Amino acid sequence: MPTILVIDDSEGHRAEIRAALSEAREFDTILEAGDGIQGLKLLLNETVDLVLCDLELPGLDGEKLLRVKDANARGVPVPFLFVTGSQDRDRRTRLIEDGASDVVQKPFFTPDLVARLRLHLKIRQLQQELMVKNRRLEYLSTTDEVTGLRTRRYVNEMLRGEFQRARRYGQPLSVLMADLDHFKRVNDQYGHPAGDAVLRAAADRLQEHLRATDVAGRYGGEEFVVVLPHNDLEGATLAAERWRDMIGGKPFSLPDGREIRVTVSIGVAAYARSMESPDELVSAADTALYMAKENGRDRVECFEAVAPGARSDA
Repeated sequence: MPTILVIDDSEGHRAEIRAALSEAREFDTILEAGDGIQGLKLLLNETVDLVLCDLELPGLDGEKLLRVKDANARGVPVPFLFVTGSQDRDRRTRLIEDGASDVVQKPFFTPDLVARLRLHLKIRQLQQELMVKNRRLEYLSTTDEVTGLRTRRYVNEMLRGEFQRARRYGQPLSVLMADLDHFKRVNDQYGHPAGDAVLRAAADRLQEHLRATDVAGRYGGEEFVVVLPHNDLEGATLAAERWRDMIGGKPFSLPDGREIRVTVSIGVAAYARSMESPDELVSAADTALYMAKENGRDRVECFEAVAPGARSDA
């Protein structure tokens, strides 16, 4: 059941509200504060589902408390209802415009007060459920279901922002393009469930050495992309070599218990002033990946060391 915070400097008013809420038997806990400062401390340190607050309070009045509460809000805002004997309609309107959920007139009718609390608690519950669903939808739309890495669209959007920062501030930025070698043979020989298991394991090995600022994604099929902000060509190449060793140096376990070895080819490119768009940076890494495959696979190639060429589907 919900927890209600009652903030009122009058013990008599708090007792009246407490009696009304206790009679309803719908509220798990009733917290009380005799001034705005104490109320703010409870609001910040306790799990509160709804606030009933008097307008005029010592230390920190109701309107200031409302503004402070909103500035510190996390997730779905806590419903904030004022209880007041004021007849000033303009002030009541301003309170609603400033973020108050409702204004209850004193003396209040207990069933009416309880009905309002019930309504605002229900609205908050629905908002919380909607927030959870939206987060789930966001996760599904930005996360590859097989590998758990980011989707191609997400990586491209993130890369656009990092590319602009690199151009504006001259910060290093690198991209890795990686492709599991002869992956079609894995699917053909062992089946797609085995192929998915290899993709997941390869993604896990990749993420083991990512920094908090790095973003890895599945670019399509058996191809991966990694965006490395604040990392120059040398640093990105070292990261690529580490991942290549992790992929090729340890067998992959299949669902049926068998083990196979898979290698990876990786292309590395770093941002250059001559690049006009993030697509050019990705294309440079893709060109380096093509050369890694042309030069025998299971290797890392850097864009600086190769000439631009057409991409192969090998």
